[in-house]
Amino acid sequence: MKEMYPEIEKVTKYSNFYLGKCYTWLSTPITAFAAKRGWHPNTLTLASLLVAAAAVLCLSSGIYPFVIIGAVLLYLSYVLDWCDGQLARYTGKVSPFGGWFDQISDRCKEFLYVLGLALGAYKADPFAGVFIAALLALFFLFLLEYYGQMARAIPDPQAEVSAAIETAQGASFYDVKPPTKRFIIDFGIDEQYAYIVAATIALGEAWTLYGLVVLSCLMAVYKPVKGWTRYLSAKRGDLS
Repeated sequence: MKEMYPEIEKVTKYSNFYLGKCYTWLSTPITAFAAKRGWHPNTLTLASLLVAAAAVLCLSSGIYPFVIIGAVLLYLSYVLDWCDGQLARYTGKVSPFGGWFDQISDRCKEFLYVLGLALGAYKADPFAGVFIAALLALFFLFLLEYYGQMARAIPDPQAEVSAAIETAQGASFYDVKPPTKRFIIDFGIDEQYAYIVAATIALGEAWTLYGLVVLSCLMAVYKPVKGWTRYLSAKRGDLS
């Protein structure tokens, strides 16, 4: 299907193309609306954080109809999270403060939705273990994010070659590559929100929280092991 907003689509960064489309079908028209009215990307970042806070109020009630509303609001919060990046690149309003604010907002939202799940699960069934699960979930989520930020510390020969080619071609730091149409499973932020929204509605808050601990723990181990294994394999290939 032909894109309705091709210029915005060109500046949209996909880490997971097909899952990303579950958000950009709504974020792209919102971005176009915001651009026409001269909104600043940081406004959408703040709106995303406020919608997440409203979602937490619903999730923490422990009452199923409100939990569903909370899950929908959490989805809308992440749609707005897509919007701020799209709008920043589309309008050229990319700034160090905007990047910092977006990262801080994401960490706050992670804390909020985990807290909301724990409070809601406890109200539905007073079992203190949900708060231990919440602490573990936050630990592994922050570990995943930290690994994502520090992944460049693990040398990737292929990435180094690609970076050298892009530098030679004069590529800008803010250039957006055409999306690779593949479905990646690494429990990145796209997948985290998709899981939270779907699992909260289907499984309830307690099981969503337990599943979050398991998935984030597995990926927090798998991703660095995969990175170092790839690097060491490449090194052995160079030496042979």
